[in-house]
Amino acid sequence: MDIHKFKVLVDLSRTLNYTDTAENLFTTQGNISKQILALEKDLGTKLFKRAHRRIELTSEGQLILPYAQKILKDYSEMTVKLAEFQASESSIIEMQTIPTMPSYQSFTLISQFLKAYPEIQIQLKEDESYNLLTSLKAGKCEIVFARTFDFNDNDLDRIIMEDDKFVAVLPYDHALAKSHELNLAELKNEKFLILGASTNLYEPVLQLCRKAGFQPKITYRGTRVDLIMQMVQNNMGVSVMTAKTAKQFANPSVAIVPLTSNINNKLCFIRVKGHHSQANDLFWNYVLNESNGGQNDSRIIN
Repeated sequence: MDIHKFKVLVDLSRTLNYTDTAENLFTTQGNISKQILALEKDLGTKLFKRAHRRIELTSEGQLILPYAQKILKDYSEMTVKLAEFQASESSIIEMQTIPTMPSYQSFTLISQFLKAYPEIQIQLKEDESYNLLTSLKAGKCEIVFARTFDFNDNDLDRIIMEDDKFVAVLPYDHALAKSHELNLAELKNEKFLILGASTNLYEPVLQLCRKAGFQPKITYRGTRVDLIMQMVQNNMGVSVMTAKTAKQFANPSVAIVPLTSNINNKLCFIRVKGHHSQANDLFWNYVLNESNGGQNDSRIIN
């Protein structure tokens, strides 16, 4: 049922004059008459009667009027609450990120954005790289911060923030700890402690080892960089991880050594192409402007 018909009923019950109600509602007298007739048809009852060249509410009209007034009041309150909710929702950005995001400059950029736009909220959730794009495409978040290798999807936009490379992480007293750089083949007899298959770093590390001519002996695979660092420190094995993550968790008891052969990877903000909330666009444009000419493209991660 059209809510406007109740508005006409309430106003006409007050003015008892079709012309005045038409002026109040910025329409014609004929349209007011049509609205009342349509409402009477909907309700199956007569709402107004003519008496001595005037109109007045029927008994049924008097019965219905308080309900019509309540419907209009509830509708008005509902629209206000809905507008408030939508305004609140539009100021929230749902973002998912790799657990090691604090290792990268992008984390500082988010903090700077929130200081510049205190009315915006970013709800940040950690997840493994393996799940990030699936969540993004399923609409579970608006933006992800992820590590990308091969990237080629026309449905996605990304801003490349920074590059990263792999390094070897060794106990400080390891024979190769003071090397300027090392060939990964020199570690072929070591026990490897690496991030597992739930991250997108597991296969690249295996690829690096195979490229160096050996299959690594993996004695630990997990998701916690801090635990791997502790195990390396305790001479339980060596690790291969990304340089900026290793640096974030470094301590005097481990050595970080560059590799002679590497696989480059890029840290990016990614979102689905199309219409976005005002807050989403505000953040995206802020990142573009603050990332020193960061690249914005649209490809997919394989």
